Amino acid sequence: MRTAGIVCEYNPFHNGHLDHLERVIKLPGSDYVVCVMSSDFLQRGEPAILPKEYRAEAAIRNGADLVIEIPVVFSCSSAEFYASAGVSLMARLGIVDSVVFGSENPDISVMKRFAEILADEPPEFSILLKEKLSEGVSFARARQQALVEFTRIDNAEEIIEGSNNILGIEYIKALVKNGYPIKPIAIPRIAEDYKQTYIEGRFPSATAIRRSILDEGLESVRDFLPPSTFDIMNGFYDGNKPFINIEMLKEAAFYRIASLSADKLQNYPGVIEGLENRLKSNLDKASTLSEYIDLCATRRYPKTRISRTLVYILLDITSMVAESIWKKGPLYARMLAASERGMDLIPVIERNSSIPAFTSFKAFYDNASGAMRTILDIEKRASDIYSTSAGLPTDREYTLKFNIY
Repeated sequence: MRTAGIVCEYNPFHNGHLDHLERVIKLPGSDYVVCVMSSDFLQRGEPAILPKEYRAEAAIRNGADLVIEIPVVFSCSSAEFYASAGVSLMARLGIVDSVVFGSENPDISVMKRFAEILADEPPEFSILLKEKLSEGVSFARARQQALVEFTRIDNAEEIIEGSNNILGIEYIKALVKNGYPIKPIAIPRIAEDYKQTYIEGRFPSATAIRRSILDEGLESVRDFLPPSTFDIMNGFYDGNKPFINIEMLKEAAFYRIASLSADKLQNYPGVIEGLENRLKSNLDKASTLSEYIDLCATRRYPKTRISRTLVYILLDITSMVAESIWKKGPLYARMLAASERGMDLIPVIERNSSIPAFTSFKAFYDNASGAMRTILDIEKRASDIYSTSAGLPTDREYTLKFNIY
């Protein structure tokens, strides 16, 4: 029995995701497909347009066999920690043979070269990286520029600019650094780039789809979603609820920042070099959270990094806590949904997994301690904030059921 793994957000699950999943299913060695999927807050520092249980259902109904949650402390972190957490979950489950990701550049050998450099950090590369950082650009941009200059590979800049390639490099780096016996497989991405903000072509980006939903309603994207995803979204929103978006967090985020001193804001990831003062001074200059993020962003601190920082502050995830957890990696595997055939994987996980796996949050939470309890506490807090903002019942973690489709 061979199992392929996918690290995903599915925000929402669209036709580009369906094409990717179908191609994964057809690969040799993909008897089963396991998706490790982000929690309610995502890597770009925003709430998911659908709660995790509904996104898990969409994945299963479209061909996945098992969906496992990436805890929120990892799912709203940088590409490095997000990708590492996804791959670590797969490895610790003891059932995944390959990680398959979409890529703007299917030549995985170049991504492997980049990943090896980032994993080993040769002294010459470290010097280059410091030089680029001294020019005032973001860490991600400085690292890209240093890699291009260090490797001198043809079209290196184009390769490392691709959003899926960036994650692919991080997946491979995690495999290299930890010696995980999982094979990385890249398949060509067909959806438009995630930066595309308006509907174009047959496979628009998730960003464009979300914007169209928020601006024009769910019907405007019917042709770009699998029927099951459309039905799930239509059933969840049922014409009454406002669509979940980052602006729902405005009041809570503004209150948190206003209530904390500049010194205390420095305790959160990403708040350095005077950013705490920008966060405080811009509070009364913005009428929306998006506008506030724009005002706080700089060349060194792009909007996605500011968004993630706001999530850390909102969820009260301090640098000390976050760094400790990121270093440990995922300490449990929470299963959200499975297909009937995917249920075959559960006894294999029970035999092979190096971390506990569970379906009932409450039963597991009540017996957890230490760092594991800390991750669960953050998850519960995130769920309550997400649920309150989205008009869902609080204590949702306790009532969320593992479903078989």
